[in-house]
Amino acid sequence: MQMYDIEEYYRPRRFPWLPVIVVAILVIGVGVAIFSGDSGQKHKEEPAAVEEDVAATGAQAADLTAPPAIAAVVPVPDKPISKADAAAAIAEARGMKTAGDLEGSRNKYLSILARVDAATRPEIEREIGSLSIELFTTPRPMKGKVEYIVKSGDSLSAIASRYECPVELISKANKIKDPAKIRVGSKLVFPDNPKFSVVVSKASNTLTLLLDGVFFKNYSVGTGMYSKTPVGTFKIVKKISEPPWWPEGGKAPVPYGDPKNILGTRWLAIEATGDTPRVSGYGIHGTWDDSTIGKQSSAGCVRMRNPDVEEVFMLLPRGTPVSIVE
Repeated sequence: MQMYDIEEYYRPRRFPWLPVIVVAILVIGVGVAIFSGDSGQKHKEEPAAVEEDVAATGAQAADLTAPPAIAAVVPVPDKPISKADAAAAIAEARGMKTAGDLEGSRNKYLSILARVDAATRPEIEREIGSLSIELFTTPRPMKGKVEYIVKSGDSLSAIASRYECPVELISKANKIKDPAKIRVGSKLVFPDNPKFSVVVSKASNTLTLLLDGVFFKNYSVGTGMYSKTPVGTFKIVKKISEPPWWPEGGKAPVPYGDPKNILGTRWLAIEATGDTPRVSGYGIHGTWDDSTIGKQSSAGCVRMRNPDVEEVFMLLPRGTPVSIVE
C-alpha cells in the first residue's frame, strides 16, 4: 500500500456540503412555490364563500364587513317565467281570491310581477291594485294591520297620529261616517304606519304607489306640457279636500265648485327635498277633464281623475316621498 493511500485512508473525509445545500435550496423553493399557490387560491375563493354566506344569512348580512357586503347588494335579475307557468300562477291567484284569501292572492301575483312578459304585466298590476285597495279599505286581515279598541277620551285624529295612518283611511276601512264620533269599546282595524312612496313617470304618464318599496297600485295621470313637470325628489306637505284654485299673476282665488277651478276634488302639494331645485306651486290634483289624462297636458302639475286622486289622498299621509322621473 502506498503512503498516500494510507494517509487518505486515515484522513477524516469531508462531508459533501455543496450537493446538500443545492438540494436544500431546491426543496425550499418548491415548498415556497406550493405554499404561495395555495395561499393565492385560498384568497381567491374567500370572497365567493363570503358571498354565499351573505345570501344564506339574509338579515345577518349587516354584521359582515363592508367589502363582502357589496356583493350582497348587486341586483340579481328575476328569471323570466314561461307563459304556461304564468297562466298557472294567475289561475292559482284567482282561486285564492275566490276562496276569500285576498292577501294570499295578492302575494301570488306579486311573486310573478317582475317575471312575466310586458304584455301580461298590466293585467297583473290591475289585479294587485284591486286587491291592495280591497285589503286596505276593509277590516280584512293583512300583514301590517293593527286592531285597536277605542278607549274613553280617544279621538280618531289622535289614533291616526299615533299609528301614522290617515284619518280618511281609518274611516274608510271601518265604515265610520263621522270621524268626530267614535264609540268607546268598538274595534278598529287599520294599517299600522304604512310606508308609502310615489313614483311619477313623465314618459309613461303614470303614478305608481309603492308600499314598503313593493308595488301597490298604478294610475294613469297627466303631466306638464312640453315636459314642464319638474323632476327630482319631493314630499307631500299639504292635503286639501275640495281645494280653491289660485291662478298665476296674483288673481283672485277661484273657489271649489266654480267651473273655472281646474284642481278637481283634491290637492296634494309637494315640496322639493335633497338636491332637487326648490320649486313652488306644484302638486298632485284632480281634474274635471278626463281627456287630459295619459298625456302631457297640464301647466306642470300631476293631474289625476277625481276618483283616483281621492283614493291617493285617502292613502297617503303628509311627508310621503315622491319621485318624479323623466
